[in-house]
Amino acid sequence: MKNRVFALALALLMLALPAGWAQEEAAAPLKLAEIEQFNQLLLERAVADGLPSFAGDGGFVVRGEGYELLLAGADVSSDSLVLSAALLWAGEHGEDEAALPLTGPRDSQPGMGVEALFQLFPNDNAYLAGRRDSAVLYLDGELPAAVSAGFLLRDGQAVQLVEYDVYYQAGEGVVRAGIQYTVQENFVTAVRSFVGKDAVSQQAAAEELQKLGELQEETSYIAYADTLDGKLSREDMVLGGLDFFDTDYQAAVQALGEPANEERHQDGDSEIITCQWPGLEAVFTLKDGVSRAVRLSVQEGLLEGPRGLRLEDTLAQALSRFPHGGVLGEAGGTLYGDAENQVPPYGLMRIEADSTLLYYAFEAEAGKAGLVLAFVDDALVSMTLTYL
Repeated sequence: MKNRVFALALALLMLALPAGWAQEEAAAPLKLAEIEQFNQLLLERAVADGLPSFAGDGGFVVRGEGYELLLAGADVSSDSLVLSAALLWAGEHGEDEAALPLTGPRDSQPGMGVEALFQLFPNDNAYLAGRRDSAVLYLDGELPAAVSAGFLLRDGQAVQLVEYDVYYQAGEGVVRAGIQYTVQENFVTAVRSFVGKDAVSQQAAAEELQKLGELQEETSYIAYADTLDGKLSREDMVLGGLDFFDTDYQAAVQALGEPANEERHQDGDSEIITCQWPGLEAVFTLKDGVSRAVRLSVQEGLLEGPRGLRLEDTLAQALSRFPHGGVLGEAGGTLYGDAENQVPPYGLMRIEADSTLLYYAFEAEAGKAGLVLAFVDDALVSMTLTYL
């Protein structure tokens, strides 16, 4: 295993770091015609496959291999009104396919990485700033003309849905149509179009766009900050929503509730408090009535750590979040800085027989602090913020 990890790490050091989510050339906003073409493509496939329809929620469903449609009527023909069309994840394409795989707008399809998807459409938000649960990618146009918008839903840095919309005039009202990309573990699992059945008022549409505009200005959560190309810093030291330097015992209890287990013992003139919550352990020192965190660690669950790392992430994913330009041997070596003498800031890899450890350190106000990541079989099994 040690040789395999060394070979993987060596290959990773030859790769350049990503420069955020921005694409090299500006892409055009999604157009209504692209949605209509996608709907027609899947409708023609359903007609060619001779598929029937059956009554479903909100219309009539047509289900084929790797795709489905929602029609306004029961008839399946080239002039049927499509309310929604979807490509669904079907794994690897077989060798005996009768036709080329179906694709969504701009050749998007299930199985592609979310990074590749971002390259196909505008992205005015390279570091995905917004709220922890959402962010706007772009807004283009102004009512009463057509307006295009892109946004995503997420759990921290785990993207769950990417949606590109078009608002357009229909009589006295406005209709919203779009393409949704469902995402799991950083890969697209479904491509689904939708067209609003009924127009909303100009005011209602303007209010929706105003909310997107407000979200576009939000920066309370940044998925990949401008520290992405830099060394571990104070801003990175957050684990499970707890800021390592700002969290004392009372703050942790207020944020997480009473610990499931708590132990205390005296160490000289200080008291050591060790607390466990589901998925997280915290150690505090208490002296003269003042407590401070000295270690935060997770070994289970889906809590988010520095730069969006989560348990089960691969060694490659972790290395890609920080600089790595040093020379490695079979036992590991320097990733950046003077790791050999452990002078912060530095990054260090240690490859052992059954595990791999990454250390990232910097000089904090109260001493050297950093992040320790442990991997077994190429999977992240623990994350620890600590004084070193």
